[in-house]
Amino acid sequence: MTGSTTPPARPWRHLLGAAAAALGLLAGGAQAQDTTMGVRSGPLSIDPHFSSAGQHASALRNVFDALVRRSADMKLEPNLAESWRRVDDATWEFKLRRDVRWHDGTPFTANDVKFSVERIPTVVAGTGGLGAYVRSIRETVVVDDHTVQFRTHGPAATLLAELDRVFIVQARAAQGADNATFRSGGAAIGTGPYRYVSWEPRGDLVLERFDDYWGARPHFRRVTKREISNDSSRVAALLSGNVDLINYVPPASVGTLNRTANLQVLQVPSIYVFLLHPDGRDQSPLVTDNEGRPFAQSPLRDRRVRQALSLSINRNGMARNIMEGLAEPAHTPLPPVFFGVPRDTAELRYDPAEGRRLLAEAGFPNGFRIQLHCTNDRFAGDARVCAALGQSLASIGITAEVNAQPTSVYFTNYTRGDHSLSMNGWGTLTGDATYMLASLLHTRGVDPRFGTFNRMRYSNPEVDRITRASLEVVDEGERERLVKQGIRTAMEDHAIIPIVTLSAVWAINARRMSFTARMDEETLALDARAPAAP
Repeated sequence: MTGSTTPPARPWRHLLGAAAAALGLLAGGAQAQDTTMGVRSGPLSIDPHFSSAGQHASALRNVFDALVRRSADMKLEPNLAESWRRVDDATWEFKLRRDVRWHDGTPFTANDVKFSVERIPTVVAGTGGLGAYVRSIRETVVVDDHTVQFRTHGPAATLLAELDRVFIVQARAAQGADNATFRSGGAAIGTGPYRYVSWEPRGDLVLERFDDYWGARPHFRRVTKREISNDSSRVAALLSGNVDLINYVPPASVGTLNRTANLQVLQVPSIYVFLLHPDGRDQSPLVTDNEGRPFAQSPLRDRRVRQALSLSINRNGMARNIMEGLAEPAHTPLPPVFFGVPRDTAELRYDPAEGRRLLAEAGFPNGFRIQLHCTNDRFAGDARVCAALGQSLASIGITAEVNAQPTSVYFTNYTRGDHSLSMNGWGTLTGDATYMLASLLHTRGVDPRFGTFNRMRYSNPEVDRITRASLEVVDEGERERLVKQGIRTAMEDHAIIPIVTLSAVWAINARRMSFTARMDEETLALDARAPAAP
């Protein structure tokens, strides 16, 4: 396999292309010099290895490159590596670009790659570092200045996708560097399209165009990414002209922004899907009969009950009305463009009558009581969808107490196993469904490599078997077949229940810029362009 190999065309790609054409992304209009972007959250450090959080990658990808990268529609592409191949089942070889310079003018080499990969496990991370992305690498070998090999613990089928998050730092500058050294600029030397100028936590990240960047020339000379966490304040900043772009546009503001002269809302399906997670344990803490008595065995253990939950959900109504058009009905637990997601599955039905029949067949003709937990501040619309789910469950005779909580509270309790039924957004930046199988659907507690996020204790030996087999396969065609089989098996078991696929939404001042909307929701300065000339 090499970097020049291209996967088949994906659904939704035409939407991205149409948006690009409509915005004049390829036109050569007059270029503005500076721009300010209002973002909901900024980096957690200037050290790119400090956190695996999405907003951290979105900010620092402007400064640092990885060996590979994802296109706007999640297709894997060459980046610092121009090609790659498997030498054998446990060795990957990457050929590096020869025309890359660090921001201080020195040449990029394979030694920087080796240093970066070996540094990642040593970083004292803030909210979860990048260790999971290099865990399969046993040894990094420098073959020559522009060739590096990764010798792995076995086949490491997902390594290529994971390398998108492994940012390369300069070995000389980052040696022994801590957060303070990166923030001062001493270690914040990258190969990306913008060089680092300054950063204030919860404030401004200031970037300056790197004129010797190896790739496409950035359009803006100076970019300020201003953290504005409050949705209303972010919208107000765009309306007042204080910023040229905002991300995470709240649904309630879309109409106003679209009706305002010179402003434009950009929307594409994102990587995130709202999922309903039924508890997989025999005894679940917050589900009882209608008199409040606990069950000897939780109703959620019965597949027919889980199917009834799915049948209660009007996905079209959720997307159109509850999410005000900023979502699409979800019939798979990850977007269909992802590697390993079946595209031939039937749409999930909305049929409350059939749901009530299945509940009665399972022995619950009068339903039962349950507590439903979700976040109220993690994604736009999460609390509203959660409330609507409570009404959906009532339509099949289940009385749900809806508990919408701040993210910090929700995940503390979720991690402890305090929930019986949960709803949250799930996505993976790898573009590969293997990650969902291994971390969310594989049985928890049998192997530290698996089930990391399986807090609802779902367990299916067949899903486990398929997941492990997929990770041992070298042939990509066979691996994709296995991953699809694993996802399909979990779907047929109603292990997790898809609700809607969220939209990634930005708004721009179209007189000041055009912008490429991305499924992974990253707001990259390189994707901002001067608008086409009138």
